[in-house]
Amino acid sequence: MGLLSLHLAAAISLAGLVLSLYLTVAPVPEFCEITSFVSCDRVLSSPYAKFLGIPTAMYGAVWFATASSTAFLAVDRKPALKLLVAWSAAGVAGVAVLVYVELFLINAVCLLCTAAHVLILAVLGLSVYELRRQQQTLTTKQTTQAY
Repeated sequence: MGLLSLHLAAAISLAGLVLSLYLTVAPVPEFCEITSFVSCDRVLSSPYAKFLGIPTAMYGAVWFATASSTAFLAVDRKPALKLLVAWSAAGVAGVAVLVYVELFLINAVCLLCTAAHVLILAVLGLSVYELRRQQQTLTTKQTTQAY
């Protein structure tokens, strides 16, 4: 898969950026209102939809913009790949908090928010995959050169 995984992580991050910006400014689409539990409107109109007066989705937009930039940098720079893995792990920790808030404090789930959460998990998976692939390649080269 090679560097394709980093390009894919960057593309997924760009999609997440668009989704996060959409969640910040657009009205909730009807398909998000399935039941009282599966309701983007309940989540996005709750007191938890803002943190320090800023829409939570805007924090997601910043996360995705940073992840996309870092993924592009990681194509040529291994330290950037390690940073992307760390950034993605932090993103997944944030997702865990947001899912907790949805399930146990708001008692509702937003489908579009869940889509953003899945994208963050995908970026983590791809970045970890690429880091391990590069480490294995380096180990193989070192072993081959030793003989």
